[in-house]
Amino acid sequence: DVALGWTPDADTWLELTAGAGDGEARYGGRGMDGTQFQRESAGLRFEKTNLSPVLRKLEAQIYTNRADHVMDNFSLRSFAPGGGMAMPMASNVRRTTTGLRTAATWQWSPATTLLTGVDALRSPHDKRMGSQMVPYTTKPWVRDAKFSNLGLFAELTQQLDADDKLLTGLRLDRAQAWRYPGVQGDSNHRERQALPSGFVRWERASQDGTTVYAGLGHVQRFPDYWELISPGNSTTAFQRLQPEKTTQIDVGASWKRQDWQAWTSAYVGQVQDYILFDYQGGMSSSVRNVQARIAGWEAGASYRLNAALTAQGTLAYAWAQNTTDDRPLPQTPPLEAKLGLDYQQGAWNAGALWRLVAAQHRHATGQGNVVGKDFGPSAGFGVFSVHAGYKVDRRLKLTAGIDNLFDRAYAEHLNLAGNAGFGLPAGVRIHEPGRTLWLRADLRY
Repeated sequence: DVALGWTPDADTWLELTAGAGDGEARYGGRGMDGTQFQRESAGLRFEKTNLSPVLRKLEAQIYTNRADHVMDNFSLRSFAPGGGMAMPMASNVRRTTTGLRTAATWQWSPATTLLTGVDALRSPHDKRMGSQMVPYTTKPWVRDAKFSNLGLFAELTQQLDADDKLLTGLRLDRAQAWRYPGVQGDSNHRERQALPSGFVRWERASQDGTTVYAGLGHVQRFPDYWELISPGNSTTAFQRLQPEKTTQIDVGASWKRQDWQAWTSAYVGQVQDYILFDYQGGMSSSVRNVQARIAGWEAGASYRLNAALTAQGTLAYAWAQNTTDDRPLPQTPPLEAKLGLDYQQGAWNAGALWRLVAAQHRHATGQGNVVGKDFGPSAGFGVFSVHAGYKVDRRLKLTAGIDNLFDRAYAEHLNLAGNAGFGLPAGVRIHEPGRTLWLRADLRY
């Protein structure tokens, strides 16, 4: 990936970006491997500031991204029938997303700032299938779906006084989806003229280093390709699946003093028409809307023990309930704590991190989302990691570390068992790496 920028004056910025990549992945828990992950991207961004006393900034961006993925069950492994596949098979999908975004920042007074803008994208999706005997490259591309979105947004920041600030925002989206080839007698076009989202947030930042905030937000999300098109009952999903609607309250506070700082935040929300996947095993799945409640809390603190040592810790917990089925919502992380100690003295630095994760007994076996599913309860674990570094000069810094120092065998409850590029679920829970040694060099010029 490369980025080339040009600033003809202090108020103008023009940037051109381009990128390309490829890769492969052998999956331990799936019936197919990723044998190609080609991507190409390009973009152009323009920014102009101080256009007038009222119009403070103008931004514009255009981009295009193209992904060409291949999965098969014979290139990176010895073929074995299973998972609904009786012969060597290959699947090739391609998505090209083209979009733009423009935004303007207006400031009528030092206390009032308004950001307005529009963004849009278009994303057709093509696919083709093949086998070891009849390669997919000999088959023509077939368009199976297309998505588009047009959004209008505005955000207002109002400084109420020296300590208090009010932020409000509103967004309207027009989302559309097409399905090809059509199923006779069914609608092949989905459209939502106005998906409203918005928020209001109050913040107070006191001179003594204390900050508090409270906010209320609502967001509506149109289903994506793998939710509308991919599941086994895709005809039903395309016709009946509703946008996901989340209404949430957030509160939080932070405190900062000379030798210590701390923060905490919490949220509670209601999700209407949560998009839930039911995995039936193998490569099949179905999707439907359910009602859900969510809540969570997290806190953290750090304390400077002396000029060289700093101790820190965090604690986080999330809760989610599928109220339609009266059971826990799947893919909810368990209680997690992190304890760390950092050392900094001259050119040397070092640190240690102890990550502690509790067992998760709130689960929904066989249910999940497009990228993960619950295999059942998960065991708790603790992982200890260390690192040390040396700053050779003002430009070069070397760092080495050992993750999972005691070679603990463990698996995450949030397992990423699905595949956002192909929608294929995994059949087993995959463990994380054991003891891992790494070395990193940072060069500034």
